[in-house]
Amino acid sequence: MTTQYNYNVIRGDTFRQKIVVTKDGQPADITGWTIYFTLKKNKTDSDDNAVVKKDITNHIDPVNGESELLILPTETDNLLGVYYFDIQIKRHITSSVSYDDIATILEGTIKFSQDITRRVT
Repeated sequence: MTTQYNYNVIRGDTFRQKIVVTKDGQPADITGWTIYFTLKKNKTDSDDNAVVKKDITNHIDPVNGESELLILPTETDNLLGVYYFDIQIKRHITSSVSYDDIATILEGTIKFSQDITRRVT
């Protein structure tokens, strides 16, 4: 089941979000997994036209399912209004059939509001 979440962010601010991946209510070992974050103005925009894209492969504590999304101020500086995002996980499965297992674990919106202070370059 995908979790829905909506954030409010001031444009030009750092956005940091801890990600915890679980399976059956317990932390999942995400060693070797990739976490994808995609932010778009419209859900139907191609990934090539995404406003922000992150491929996270270095995790805080992979054995306990912990990672972090970091969006820098320069990546949000020109954003205003509502944008759509999702977070997907990818892990490679090797069994009788080898494939990439992909699941969307979080989706929602981020509303970027006008900042007041602009002199912090």
